[in-house]
Amino acid sequence: MDIEQILKKSGKKSEQQGDRIFALDIGTRTVVGIIGERDADKFRIMECVVVPHSRRAMVDGQIEDIKQVAKIVGQVKSQLEQKAGFTLQRACIAAAGRALKTVNVSKDFDVSESEIITEEMVASMEMETISAAQSELDRLTEKDGTLFYCVGHNVVNYRLDNYKMISVAGHKGQHIEIDMVVAFLPGIVVEGLYSVMELNGLEVQSLTLEPIAAMNVIIPTEIRLINIALVDIGAGTSDIAISKDGSIIAYAMATVAGDEITEEIIKTFLVDFSAAEQMKYDADDNEKITYKDIFGIAHTISQEEFIESILPSMDNLASTICNTILKINDGSPQAVFLVGGGSLIKGLTTLVADKLDIDEDRVAVGGSEFVRNVEMNGFKMGAEYITPIGIGVTALDDKGYDFSVITVNDKKIRVFDTKKLTVFQLLSLSGFKASEIMGHSGQGLTFTLNGNRIFRKGTMMTAAEVMVNGKNAGLTTIVTQGDNVKLTPAKNGQNARSTLQQEIDYKKYNSGHVTFGGKKYKFGLQVAVNGTFKTPDYEIQPLDDIITGGILTLGDLLDSIGIEYTEGFAINGNLAAQSELLHDGDVITIKMIPSLIEKGGPDFNTPTENVNNISASSAGFGADPVSQKEQPPVYANQAGQAVAYSGSYEEEQPAQQIRSSAQAIQTDVVKTPTLAETAGMTRDERIQAAEDTVPALTLNLNGKPITLPEKTDGEPHTFIELMSYVDIDTKNPMGSNVELTLNGTEISFGEELHEGDHAIVRWKK
Repeated sequence: MDIEQILKKSGKKSEQQGDRIFALDIGTRTVVGIIGERDADKFRIMECVVVPHSRRAMVDGQIEDIKQVAKIVGQVKSQLEQKAGFTLQRACIAAAGRALKTVNVSKDFDVSESEIITEEMVASMEMETISAAQSELDRLTEKDGTLFYCVGHNVVNYRLDNYKMISVAGHKGQHIEIDMVVAFLPGIVVEGLYSVMELNGLEVQSLTLEPIAAMNVIIPTEIRLINIALVDIGAGTSDIAISKDGSIIAYAMATVAGDEITEEIIKTFLVDFSAAEQMKYDADDNEKITYKDIFGIAHTISQEEFIESILPSMDNLASTICNTILKINDGSPQAVFLVGGGSLIKGLTTLVADKLDIDEDRVAVGGSEFVRNVEMNGFKMGAEYITPIGIGVTALDDKGYDFSVITVNDKKIRVFDTKKLTVFQLLSLSGFKASEIMGHSGQGLTFTLNGNRIFRKGTMMTAAEVMVNGKNAGLTTIVTQGDNVKLTPAKNGQNARSTLQQEIDYKKYNSGHVTFGGKKYKFGLQVAVNGTFKTPDYEIQPLDDIITGGILTLGDLLDSIGIEYTEGFAINGNLAAQSELLHDGDVITIKMIPSLIEKGGPDFNTPTENVNNISASSAGFGADPVSQKEQPPVYANQAGQAVAYSGSYEEEQPAQQIRSSAQAIQTDVVKTPTLAETAGMTRDERIQAAEDTVPALTLNLNGKPITLPEKTDGEPHTFIELMSYVDIDTKNPMGSNVELTLNGTEISFGEELHEGDHAIVRWKK
């Protein structure tokens, strides 16, 4: 019968937990619960309960049988409630360091616009630094897909304007840099702890890492100038924290702990687990150890014999711990504290001191005599109680972590409880990209066609839909513990696309071959893009410069081969004007050219060979006068030199300036209609629409051209619009900050944009 049932039966009202702290240490072998409260600047212990696991439900500090562990936690909770006389709704917990990951991170902050640096600003900057560490770890573990939660952090250094500070709150300055070490555990470890809490109707008040909890009660801030290693030796893991120069500089763990020694005792003396544990503890104070083996036979051995029998496993434990300390501390520390149930093995301190090459009196088992700022209230507690006491002290100082569980599209997401978490921040932390949250219209396509600027619109985006607890919400809506968020991602608009044949009516113009002077010449419309001939299926790119031209008329043909038009040229026997359009199969002849007769030129009724000589010499090329091969048309470049065109439409063929045909181009220009041209409007509506329309503009973003579509709200284009065109992933930062510049100058989001601007939006390296 729990406390609520007892009080209900007696007709009394259940007292609530209030500000009292319920510290819960879920270990591999036992579950320890402590209730405490603030007493001035101390943590005062009110009640304590220890319940061992009835069977193996945890391995290396990680919960494997959630229901079984929840059952034992329920017993601890019930016993404490009966002792204390009130119900428990919240618990402070700690996680062991199985699969611990640490990230060392530094982050810069500009505080030049702040009159004074407040505690709230410092807390926000620390949270951003933790988020940067989380992003870095997510990047490193992206391939294996493991989700990690932050379970501890410590600021190694604050630097204000390059000066190292203990605290920056209350100061003024220009620039702050925070160096931090952040500890993470896999989601499976953290989620297991939360599941046990939920099964017992307990809300997690705070979460920390076991060595941090122990460090906070054994090695407070004022003595962290000393290089000290604290080792929390549990049954399944040995968790390590290192202090130096006033800060905790490193965390680590080893999956070797007290269980290895217990298992050695079981194998050596043929006893069950509980007997082995008892022998281990008896060896600390007794010269003789009595036990019964699994056959029920009683034995007595000396303390010396016992220690010698388990010395190999003790040596392995000490070696593993010391090697880890040497690695993360870059050498031996000045002192070592051993805490946790596994630290009670007699002789372990000697082995540790020897392997670290420090005096044995510099290695101690940290019992209650070393505890600081704790009122024991008559309770006698050894090294095995240091971690649960530390959990309470950590929670009292508000140094633990509080998470909110929010459901996003039917998936539970655990995030830092910042009290001001917006839908946008939640979705970013949940892994949604900015394009899925905000979306953007398709980019427009701007190009020039024979000097005329053409703009084609991209399609409009479909905005994201957000629902919070079944109601419509926005990206700035605040969400909190237990909320249910549904996101229908935004759909980006399609970028505008067009090809040459979509912009130019190739069918409008004749093409084929004509014969002149016994030679065949190709004619037809030809299109050059940025100086290179392209085929009709070429896809137009932003800012392309398109020029049309080619050989379409008799004058074009003569000009291409270097002959000046005069009256007397005929097409299919009929005299033709310079502007006469050519058709496939036409035969060009010369009936009479007075200027050539005056110079003693050939009779125009002479054979074709003479005409061949005229055209070849006039064009300036030594063409074969009797060749029947197709001849290349000739264009004049800007220097007035004759340049031949091969007559094929293959891509990447260099082109010179094209002489535009008289009628070839103007009829093909298609301009974007304005709102004033839209049907169905009144005169006043058309006037107002014209006034409110802001035209599209093309600019350079991160070295690439983009086109912002026209606007109908009358407001100018501003820098904020560019954020939809870049992929800035805040969950995975690629630099210290985001660079925002316009034409080389740092700007704000409200800066107005103009045609041809050069903008930069990218991570600073």
